Amino acid sequence: MCSSYFSFSLGCAKLTAMNEFLRFKYFINYQWRAKTKYYLHSPFVYQFYLNVLEGGEDEQLSAIHNLRKKLSHDNSRLSITDLGTGNSTTTTISSLESKVAVRKNYGRLLYRLVKYFKPAQILELGTSIGLSACYLALGNETAKIISFEGSASLIEVAKQNFATLGIQNVNSCEGNIDTLLPEILISQPAPDLVFFDGNHKKEATLKYFEQCLQKAHTETIFIFDDICWSKGMNEAWQKIKAHPQVTLSLDVFQFGICFFRKEKLAKEEFILRY
Repeated sequence: MCSSYFSFSLGCAKLTAMNEFLRFKYFINYQWRAKTKYYLHSPFVYQFYLNVLEGGEDEQLSAIHNLRKKLSHDNSRLSITDLGTGNSTTTTISSLESKVAVRKNYGRLLYRLVKYFKPAQILELGTSIGLSACYLALGNETAKIISFEGSASLIEVAKQNFATLGIQNVNSCEGNIDTLLPEILISQPAPDLVFFDGNHKKEATLKYFEQCLQKAHTETIFIFDDICWSKGMNEAWQKIKAHPQVTLSLDVFQFGICFFRKEKLAKEEFILRY
């Protein structure tokens, strides 16, 4: 998530206020344009709506949400260094759960998406305390997940959360994404799903997109977090969904989702109510 969560400087406070104003404007536009399943002409997107955006709880989701309740009351303090800025700060696990970790409704989306499409090779750029990885891992317990995180203290908490839920299919990689990502893309099989939740800056997001795009195949899915977090992130999303290799893009406000199925899908974009 954005490094402004880990800073209390005046500059970051002004940036956060500006981002909140922009986010509100984006949300109003999203609400005006978002479509429900009753207005979808694409069979693929209609099934996506039914199987990913809709649906109830199950035992796996309940287990994650019970863990979240526990973390929301955990006031243990962590020292975190943001590799993007070089700044260090101290925060609590409860603050990370409420302000930084993926929100519950979008965690459900991750879980259902993985359960529906069953990607076998998953990359996550940005582990934090591991909750998004929990949704990904329990969505398909046979998947191999590699998750990058720059902070050793966050990885330690994430591993504890994986152990609590009995998750064994996540490999946590500590270090700078700029260094780790090219190495993993060379050494590992082509990813079936990439969740971009690391450096939330326009330039970095576009760079990671281009790097992962080189290994993407027709069944690969890209998910970008916080596409309305800032002007830069929204500009990055506009460029990404317009890329000629992206055949279908779905906007659910916080997430932007890309598909590359040229033989099955015409180039379209949808804003879906979620």
